[in-house]
Amino acid sequence: MIAHWLFQNQSANLILFCNGWGMDHKPVAMLASGGYDVLVLSDYTAFELPVDIEGLSTRYQSIHLICWSFGVWAGQQLFADRSTKFVTRIAINGTLRPIDDCHGISVQFFEATKEHFSESVLDRFYRRMCRPDRVLEQFLENRPKRRVVNIGIELERLAGLVDSTNETDSIFDAAIVARRDMIVPTAHQIAFWNEQCSIIEIDGCHYPFTGWSSWSDIIELLD
Repeated sequence: MIAHWLFQNQSANLILFCNGWGMDHKPVAMLASGGYDVLVLSDYTAFELPVDIEGLSTRYQSIHLICWSFGVWAGQQLFADRSTKFVTRIAINGTLRPIDDCHGISVQFFEATKEHFSESVLDRFYRRMCRPDRVLEQFLENRPKRRVVNIGIELERLAGLVDSTNETDSIFDAAIVARRDMIVPTAHQIAFWNEQCSIIEIDGCHYPFTGWSSWSDIIELLD
């Protein structure tokens, strides 16, 4: 796992962001701080937390957990026993059943992506993730700087981790759900989060960050 500071030593309040599969900090680097320090966790090939959450808790007045896509599942696994460290816990376009025909990515789509993974498959994934084309253009301007082979290894690792872990009670206060998500279908997300936590529907696709200008925009949706 890789930890990257987008903003550090600027605020008494921290956002800890669990990224999606195949990502690094680049696709969210265009967001302004909005008054927060921001620490991004990416690449779940080695599923070990690279930061001291206890140390961060003593350093910051408040910590907010924001998780996107496969990072929703990852954040749950990493922080289920430390959820009280966070003032708010927000899921974006993901669920705790990331590979599931009713509540996550369809099994067929996931397996096809994993079994035939290549640079062209990754490009098709990006196109499916980013609709309309203007969103894709903005994403590609900030696309992850990772080796394709490493992204494929991460996908294999995540598949094994999901198979070997049990679902625990959700730690999330709110789920932000895009109305045109073609990766984790919108209906699957709503079906999963219904009666578990507050659901906030937004316009957009699986990659929603072009709709916000700063990290505070995300936090303020809970108001």
